[in-house]
Formats: sequence, structure tokens, C-alpha cells
Amino acid sequence: MQLTELFQDLMKKVGANMRVYLSHSIRGLKGTDATHEDMRKNCEAIKKVAEFIRERISGIDLYVPAENETFVLIAFDKEYITEEQILDVDCTIIDDCDAVICRVEAIGDQLQGGRKIEIDHAEATNKPYIVFAHAYEAVNWLVHQIMKGDY
Repeated sequence: MQLTELFQDLMKKVGANMRVYLSHSIRGLKGTDATHEDMRKNCEAIKKVAEFIRERISGIDLYVPAENETFVLIAFDKEYITEEQILDVDCTIIDDCDAVICRVEAIGDQLQGGRKIEIDHAEATNKPYIVFAHAYEAVNWLVHQIMKGDY
């Protein structure tokens, strides 16, 4: 067994006890001008980031809002829920997580909107968090958190 395989096996076992919230942009740089197609593309992009993370720490319980976005988008469009209510639910989900990782793309993006609310909530509730541009940064940070022995 190669060293990489041993490490991946370790991450499957150790990371299995860690639940992480992946904060990400739904609307993207277009903000309130984003179309459903824009939001779909943004959600697909973050799902690829989540896949990258899961492939490297396959035992991790990663909550990704984009994986539930169809329900949220329909409920929002029909005015069953507001943006504030969605974020309140997201923060409740964060309460049940061990850490928060937040993607802010490197070019033209900034921590704002729902992601800022989620990070502020993580900080207020003493959850460890990282804001990252590239998926490997999140993986490195998560591995560090796991290796500290808390999970």
C-alpha cells in the first residue's frame, strides 16, 4: 500500500467524525440580477468543489447548500420563504456542524451576503472556519483540523 493510500485510509476513518458546512455563493457576482441559469451554474460549480473535498477526505460529512437548492429555489420563488428565513435555517445547520469552510473565488468575489452572515455566525458560535479560493486550501485546512485530534 502506498503512502497516499495509507493517508486516504486514515482520512476516511478520522474524518468520519467531522461534520462541515460548505458556505458558498448561489447568485454569484451578479447578485440579485442572477437568473435561475446563473444560480444553477454556480451550484454545479460548488458541487465540483465538494466532490474534490470528498474524494480527498471521503469520511467527512460535508453539508453543501447547493445540493438542496432545488427545493429552496422553488420555495423562495413561490414566496413560501424569504432570504432571511433561508439564512436562519442555514445558521441552524451550522450549529450542528463542527466547522465551516467558505468559498470566495479569487477573481472579483468578496465575502458578502449570505456567506458573510454564515461566517459571522460561525465566529459568534466559536466554530472554526476558513475562507478559501481554491479547493485544495480547504482540504489542507480540514486535514490540519482533523490531525489536531478533535474529530
